Amino acid sequence: MSPLKNVLFDYGNTLIAFGPDQQRAQAEAMTSVLVDAGLSVDEEKLTEVRKAQIMRPYHSGGVENVFEEVCREIVELSGSDPSGDITKALMKARQDAFIQSVTIRPDVVQLLKRLRKKFRLGFLSNYPCAHSIVSSMKSLDIYDYFDTVVVSADVGYAKPHPATYSTLIQKMDIDPAESVYIGDNWLADIQGAKRAGMRAIWVREHIPYEIFEPEPGDTQPDAELQFLSELEAVLDVWA
Repeated sequence: MSPLKNVLFDYGNTLIAFGPDQQRAQAEAMTSVLVDAGLSVDEEKLTEVRKAQIMRPYHSGGVENVFEEVCREIVELSGSDPSGDITKALMKARQDAFIQSVTIRPDVVQLLKRLRKKFRLGFLSNYPCAHSIVSSMKSLDIYDYFDTVVVSADVGYAKPHPATYSTLIQKMDIDPAESVYIGDNWLADIQGAKRAGMRAIWVREHIPYEIFEPEPGDTQPDAELQFLSELEAVLDVWA
């Protein structure tokens, strides 16, 4: 096994919690825009559409959603013309809600600070809006800890599609055999990283909103952790 030089992270439900509270904040922000525009909102249908959008890349060959298009779908759901300013307002509200709703624990920031002294750090996240991810990282003061930040929206594909991992590898100019990816999603993070030739650590601290059960032929993670705070002990062995 090659010595470990590069530590690569997922974002939602790995470094930060991204669950019911954050989903609710986005839903409320979008609903507010629609109601202010005089449109009706069927909250049950809104939830169904958003869930379908989240899962769509996994059923479309890995193609990532286009942020403007998924927002247009929400406007159309409310019976309005999605070509108008309301779609832009919805996009802005959803971006702002994402940035304002995410938080990071101080111990996670300190973990990144310590790891930065030992390894090169990389970041790869699935999300259809790169602006939301990068702006939230900057608001949490963690953006500068990473040598490279890659968001699926900029790649055009979502994990576990190989284009996502190859983009990170190429931008960082790293050897996958000297790298480990840490994430919460069995398919996107663990299987995706292993297929890319990396080690993978499955962190179970948060409940992901995309749940995939192991299937025959899947590769096991190199380590499984209940809490991110256990990470350093594993990395020190591999360094």
